[in-house]
Amino acid sequence: MHNLFLGELRHHCREFWAIDIKDKSSDSKKIPAHSPQEQQVWLETVVKLIKLDDRNSAFKKFAKVRKGYIAAVVELNDVALPSSGFTKRDYIEVLLDWWERSKPKEIQIPPVFDESTRDFHLVHDQHDISRFRILDQATLAQIRADIMATSLPSWIGRVPKNFGSPSHGKLKADQWCTACQVNLLISLVRRWGDSSATPRQKTLLNNFLDLVRAVDLATRRTMDEERAEKFDRYMQSYLTSLTEIFQHNLVPNHHLSLHLYECLILFGPIHAWWAFPFERYNGIIQNLNTNDKTNDMPLTFMRYFYIGANLRWLMSTTTWPDNAPFRAMMDSYKKTFRDAARSDPRLASINAFGEETAPVLPEYSESDAKDLPRDIYDALLSRITDQVGPYFSSVFNLSDRRPGLPDSANNLRRFEHGGVRFGTQNKQKRNSFITFHLPNTGRGETPRAGQIREILLHLRVENGRNVLQPFFVVDEYVPLSDAHAALDPFRKFDNINTWLFHDEFARTPRVLALEDIQAHFAAFVYTPTDIGRKCMVVQSLDRDSACAAATIPVLAMARPPSLGTSLDPNGVVSTS
Repeated sequence: MHNLFLGELRHHCREFWAIDIKDKSSDSKKIPAHSPQEQQVWLETVVKLIKLDDRNSAFKKFAKVRKGYIAAVVELNDVALPSSGFTKRDYIEVLLDWWERSKPKEIQIPPVFDESTRDFHLVHDQHDISRFRILDQATLAQIRADIMATSLPSWIGRVPKNFGSPSHGKLKADQWCTACQVNLLISLVRRWGDSSATPRQKTLLNNFLDLVRAVDLATRRTMDEERAEKFDRYMQSYLTSLTEIFQHNLVPNHHLSLHLYECLILFGPIHAWWAFPFERYNGIIQNLNTNDKTNDMPLTFMRYFYIGANLRWLMSTTTWPDNAPFRAMMDSYKKTFRDAARSDPRLASINAFGEETAPVLPEYSESDAKDLPRDIYDALLSRITDQVGPYFSSVFNLSDRRPGLPDSANNLRRFEHGGVRFGTQNKQKRNSFITFHLPNTGRGETPRAGQIREILLHLRVENGRNVLQPFFVVDEYVPLSDAHAALDPFRKFDNINTWLFHDEFARTPRVLALEDIQAHFAAFVYTPTDIGRKCMVVQSLDRDSACAAATIPVLAMARPPSLGTSLDPNGVVSTS
């Protein structure tokens, strides 16, 4: 974790983009940016002032010229750099001395930028990369605005709204991960990935995305040889372009990352052997009250570690009676563990002996059941038919002799599984953005996306048994047409699992079962210039098949089957 999140992602942001010192720079919002035409005018002004006969008059008029233009002319014409210092006055002195001494036939003028800038400087090579100038104050302000406008599920910690300022203090490893793999990816691809991007911006973006994709692939919940090889290719591409663009010597963390391929092949997913649990326990230990008996502490920690491990094994492998006292006990246990792990929901998805923690379904209330609208009912019947076959008929078709599917259900405000919470667009909007696949369809690279409108708890009788199952009414976002998809800046990059959809819903809602949901997604709305219509950025947060920041575990059922109940592969509770 430290090698990838801190040694790679943080190192890139700090060392090459100087992203933690931006508020200390003199690049103030009060200084207007100069367009390419204005840059040309100011460079020509420098040449005119150099040729003035009155040195004192030239000094006074140079006061209006920014230092960057003067320093660029000094450097391009091989004027001896000032020995006393690098102030603006020092550069003016050496430039005027050079003119009076040599009177060259021509004063070379540096090329202007393709975009507006507040900090003009000399372009040294085709990449034009200079530390402290990559993310200027205007770009950083836009990134901060995007951070505030991006909707993330509640189980992902937000990046500080003043990201890039020393005032927010030290960021944790998972915050650097979210900043780079979610926020910066969305902000930079939409600005540097469209048709208006300059070659310099495209070069920087490709370099950064190689790193982001490598870290993403290495931290997936599943691993195979193909995925490990893909990680290694992206990491090698990142480090190669890093040395070419920044002329940067590799550091030990870069060297170490080139050996992760062998570790992934030998040991599998990185979550099984990374140091995060040790870091987590270090944090817990630091907050414990002790009696300063240092000799007894190791045994005390070890004893309670085993107590906790045995408790988890007991609770996850025992079939408890299905009555109120034992349900209350299980609810208290799960709440306690969830609260202990709330700083990182990934802890909640690590289950004893590979068992999936099942979400707890509430009791069904006949008195609270509400009739379903006809379109929702028809979609529910269709989904259950896909799941169990043509067992039920519609209650509106009186001629069909099959059992009629009940047309009422309880409405839930939220649904929780494995520390991941799903909510509705009216009650918990940030938890309502999901990607999904339809049953009996192939799971291609581009999933469907939508917002949860309602969460239903439905009760039916199937083969003499009561079946209680949650369903999700989802408003689906309209996919881009083929013509617009070709203009999507996110689809140009493989393995970033981010796509544009039109920011409008299809006419007919979908009814999904739990297993249809793939993941939450990070949501951001903007109007791409090339498309000209408001679009929703959909960045999948799935950590198995497609990923960017955190995990939604394989969705299963609410609790271990109790006496008199059974659990089918679709995660439904059946009671006799």
